[in-house]
Amino acid sequence: MINYLNPNFNNTPTTQAKNSIYKLSESKNSLPIDVSIITPYYNAKEFFFETFTSVLSQSLQNWEWVIVDDGSTDMLSVDRLTQITKDEPRIKIIRQMNGGTAAARNTGFRHSTGRNLCLLDHDDMLEPTYLEKCVWFLDSNSEYSFCNSYNVFFGMQEFLWTAGYERGEDYLEANSAPPISVIRRAAYQELGGFDETIKTLYEDWDFWLAMANIGHWGFTIPEYLQWYRKLESGRYEKILESGYQNSDFSAIMKKKYPGLVGYFPTPRRKSLQPYDKIQNAWLVNNQLQPNTAGRRIMFIVPWMVIGGADRVNLDLIEGLVGKGHQVTVCATLHADHKWEYKYSELTPDIFVLPNILTPTDYPRFLAYLIQSRVIDTVIITGSILGYQLLPYLRASAPHTAFVDMSHVEEIHWLNGGHPRFGTGYQDALDLNVVTSAHLVDWMTGRGADPDRIRVIHTGIKTYPHNRDEEERKIIRARFGIKEGLPVIVFAGRLCEQKRPGMLAEIMKEARDAGFQFQALIIGDGELKPMFEALIKKYKLHSCVRMIGALAHDRWLEVLVASDIMLMPSQYEGVSIALLEAMAAGVVPVVARVGGQGAVVTEDVGYLISRGDRELQDYVLALGKLIHNSADLKIKSKACQQLIASTYSWERSINEFNELLTEAHDVMKNRSCQFSLSIARELASLALENMRLSDVGSGGWNKQSGGDLVQTSSLNVAHLTAGMRLASLLFQTRIARSLARNEFIKKIGRRLLSRLENF
Repeated sequence: MINYLNPNFNNTPTTQAKNSIYKLSESKNSLPIDVSIITPYYNAKEFFFETFTSVLSQSLQNWEWVIVDDGSTDMLSVDRLTQITKDEPRIKIIRQMNGGTAAARNTGFRHSTGRNLCLLDHDDMLEPTYLEKCVWFLDSNSEYSFCNSYNVFFGMQEFLWTAGYERGEDYLEANSAPPISVIRRAAYQELGGFDETIKTLYEDWDFWLAMANIGHWGFTIPEYLQWYRKLESGRYEKILESGYQNSDFSAIMKKKYPGLVGYFPTPRRKSLQPYDKIQNAWLVNNQLQPNTAGRRIMFIVPWMVIGGADRVNLDLIEGLVGKGHQVTVCATLHADHKWEYKYSELTPDIFVLPNILTPTDYPRFLAYLIQSRVIDTVIITGSILGYQLLPYLRASAPHTAFVDMSHVEEIHWLNGGHPRFGTGYQDALDLNVVTSAHLVDWMTGRGADPDRIRVIHTGIKTYPHNRDEEERKIIRARFGIKEGLPVIVFAGRLCEQKRPGMLAEIMKEARDAGFQFQALIIGDGELKPMFEALIKKYKLHSCVRMIGALAHDRWLEVLVASDIMLMPSQYEGVSIALLEAMAAGVVPVVARVGGQGAVVTEDVGYLISRGDRELQDYVLALGKLIHNSADLKIKSKACQQLIASTYSWERSINEFNELLTEAHDVMKNRSCQFSLSIARELASLALENMRLSDVGSGGWNKQSGGDLVQTSSLNVAHLTAGMRLASLLFQTRIARSLARNEFIKKIGRRLLSRLENF
């Protein structure tokens, strides 16, 4: 999947296909077809190899491909088609006299059998999960008749394209996207297919408007799953050459479909209803072959964003894949998944559930993935919904091992956050995995069985650059740091957990004590303005520099230039930033919280306890390091030795791999304590809790670290204000008179009914 923040248009689905992990189970080849791919083929060039590879690499393998050779005159092209498809029984080649793209697609439809149709040109490509996501979207969202995704335009022109079916009535003015789409067979059949009389290369534009004219419309999945090749001789280039203008065809369309002006179909995705029914079965037939080289593992995560926990997940997945395991990743929250492309470098099997499913289908989709991939291990890390669906998943997959992984208790969020859920759902897990002995004690104090909790040291994979003096001089010069001046570094989100107010106070007291230093502040966050205001108030600009968020390689460079890491956190697990700093020889001065006491001893740094002398103790520790360069060097060396011996990535992966084996041994000796019926009711309660949480938070769901994820458009504050106004109005004579009116009562009942559905 492309990195939309810094796109590499050479990293196509074909270059990724070498990592394909999908092959249909031979025993399932006779099942009804989920999707028929329809491709008009006319004098195709070598590009067709790439289209062919992207189709064969699809995660949904229960497809048929109807390729209509529309009278190709280039015999090399004809022979190429025959040769590369001859060993694939799922491909049908239909040959006809040249009739144009519209006629070829209609021919393909008549020779297809799938319950869905995918329109695909012979030189375009699909990301591995495209078909599966589109088919599941249509199965989960009955309001829509077709869907596509964001587009990557590549070839002669390179850009990203997000406009899609959400433009609705604007389609009367211009076509918004390439024709690649997945369509319900019934909708295509009802329409009767493409208008074969259109010869101006606008047949797909007419097709979408014809669909709208009979009440059908589509949805664009907000992921870059389609690759549309731009050629000098491409379809849209031919339109430009013909001199035919969009406005000309737009006028024809408005005349042909006058009923669409002002009355365009506007389907909406379903919102959660109170105690919505959860389906156990699914329509998709996609039983894949198991992984014979290792385990098949599913990670259930909340999101794929830039952060320490996600860095741990990425390193862990990389290590597991390196041992022959195959990995599926499911994210349960709406978010800006900026690191999704990093996950896709390790596995193509990634699903952001809100992008494709109504919430009531989350449980059965996860159960489907477990069955489809023959997943033997599920790892829940950071996902509340993952915990809440554990009974359902256990009942659906009694021979799968379930493990969770927790990093830190969060004292101001949900009475402890994820370790609290790990404690509460311990009986539905085969093992709890935590990253510090401190968390074992914390969970045990809240009722968890310590014999079922295992500690794994978080290992770091990427070590900082060479720390020799020449390298340090180069990097320090890049930041304009004077030679010999000690550098204090802070890294983290500027939020309540990291206590940026205390950080500013420490800087002020150190400066006032006469310490000479340069502080580099790495990171952003909601309290950044407050911190910047304190820097200005205390006149610290000469010794404190705000750097902002950095790419990981730049962060490692900063560590080479740094001497001391300062982190006065309110709570922590075992910070990846701390481990990376120590690996670089940066001496820590950090809060005595969470698991940090197991890492930072007096040999390698300073732990500062909360209390009346906290501020003075931080300043005292900084003074000892700044004024004693010999001690600083000794501790720096000790930091590097500790991380290399105890917190290596290889050791962490090996330990985790052994824990998965142990979890399977536990699973084999335990019986599932949940029936599917009671598990489904518990899943329904979980979704109802999610619905009420969305409503109660005014449409915002607060997550760990202060991040906010939009989940609903309903603003409870507005509702409350409206109800108060109604109460005041009801005290007037005219309002009481209106309240007795039957018509007004009817409207009121309807409004109340709608509110109950939120």
